[in-house]
Amino acid sequence: MKNLLGAFHFSGKDVDKPIRVLSGGEKSRLVLAGILFDPPNFLVLDEPTNHLDLETKEMLVDSLKDFEGTMLFVSHDRTFLRGLANRVLELRPGDAETPAQPPFEYLGSYAEYVERSGNEASGVHR
Repeated sequence: MKNLLGAFHFSGKDVDKPIRVLSGGEKSRLVLAGILFDPPNFLVLDEPTNHLDLETKEMLVDSLKDFEGTMLFVSHDRTFLRGLANRVLELRPGDAETPAQPPFEYLGSYAEYVERSGNEASGVHR
């Protein structure tokens, strides 16, 4: 377990800190390490890269690439989406003038989806 914690930038006395004193980013990294320590077969991730530094985001994508189960995630992080998404479910809500449309399922990678549809996730591209 300490090797896994080290991979998530916890070292020395960090591994003995109480969870209540960890920052938001540290708590997120700890949860992710726990998931990888005892992996489930289905992950639901809601904006998993929020509050993570660039190096940790890259480590998360690399770790999740090896995940053998199913992932359902919502993200505006284009790099995260390009690194992992192999299917896209586009939700198309309506507005005052246009009724909501049924969800659109694209059975290809996020990069292919963007290329074919011209639709890019809102948010910052890194």
